[in-house]
Amino acid sequence: MDPSSSTRMPGRLVPASGGHVPVRVRGFLDSAAPTRATRSERGFAVALARSEHDVVKVLDGSTVLGFLPPTWSQTVDFELWSCEQAGEPALARAVLEGVPGERDLFVMLDWKRRRA
Repeated sequence: MDPSSSTRMPGRLVPASGGHVPVRVRGFLDSAAPTRATRSERGFAVALARSEHDVVKVLDGSTVLGFLPPTWSQTVDFELWSCEQAGEPALARAVLEGVPGERDLFVMLDWKRRRA
């Protein structure tokens, strides 16, 4: 299924309540941006996965696009664990910002609790 499709994607959207806070993805290289990202004005789907280093990887298929900052990795850890237990991929909406060659990747997240 095309991850930019408006139909329901297999997997669970993280956060479950929807998201609107842009969280900058660390280590993102503009050259790694998926081609569908430039065609999508409303964002595109990426997978989130826990890593052995206690940070959350942002993935496009098997390609690691970057990592969430440590505080956000801790914030989404339980929800990602829940997805793993249910056998569902954890998906999030991502957007590219900036001019080609110098773009940043943001994952849209939202939690009501106070963040440090």
